[in-house]
Amino acid sequence: MNVYDFDNTIYDGESLVDFFVFCMKKKPSLIWYLPLLIYTLVLYKFRLLSIPKFYKLSSKISSVAISNKDHIDELVEQFWKKNRSKLKPKFLEMLTAEDVIITGSPRILIFGIISELKVLPSNVICSEFDLNTGCFEFICLRENKVGAFIKKYSEAHIENFYTDSLNDIPMMRLAKHSYLVKKKRDPELIDPKVYR
Repeated sequence: MNVYDFDNTIYDGESLVDFFVFCMKKKPSLIWYLPLLIYTLVLYKFRLLSIPKFYKLSSKISSVAISNKDHIDELVEQFWKKNRSKLKPKFLEMLTAEDVIITGSPRILIFGIISELKVLPSNVICSEFDLNTGCFEFICLRENKVGAFIKKYSEAHIENFYTDSLNDIPMMRLAKHSYLVKKKRDPELIDPKVYR
């Protein structure tokens, strides 16, 4: 089994950030939340953000960005029409139906492009966002990824794991081989034991 992160791995960028910016163009008042979004992203990238604080900040941003649940499917469809080209061809070719995608992006966003990804919808593990409350019910990051993966695939063995981030070290430790994805360079084989 091969397992892939989505953002900055299969997708060139942070899909949730891009979606926020996309929504901001339709609802300019969201610009007031852009500094909070950047602050949250920087803390996460440098592994300085706890999962509970991530829940709090992410829910605050998302509840404002996705305030009209009746139009969310339409927004997601429009977003992917514009951003489908950011899916990396190399990874789209590598993906198979048996592979797993595990990502911090919410289900509603990932399932808007699922037909392009080849993997079975049942093989996608992602963050869960409640459109009624405007809050995240589950954020699929760091140790949460490991817990969600083991719960679903308790007997599975990961041959190769691909990610862009050292935040995924807990997942890397489950894999026989771990690869760090950096922009347009070939994925780099790394040893997660050398990282804390």
